[in-house]
Amino acid sequence: LPVSESYQEKIWDHAGGSLLVHEAGGKVCDSHGKELDFAAGRTLINNKGVIATNGAVHEEVMAAVADVLAEKTKL
Repeated sequence: LPVSESYQEKIWDHAGGSLLVHEAGGKVCDSHGKELDFAAGRTLINNKGVIATNGAVHEEVMAAVADVLAEKTKL
């Protein structure tokens, strides 16, 4: 999940892992369900946070992330 509103993930921290997860049948996206945009420059400026799952539980994990983010905005 994003550590702060202003933080931008760096592509070199996630490109390799994203490829491995995808090749193994998993799914990788940001905290809003968008695919990671590695073409936008040195940072994932178009994404917030990184979520990686085995694919089978992806929807459940995304629902849990949405709940956490919703609760966080209430604070």
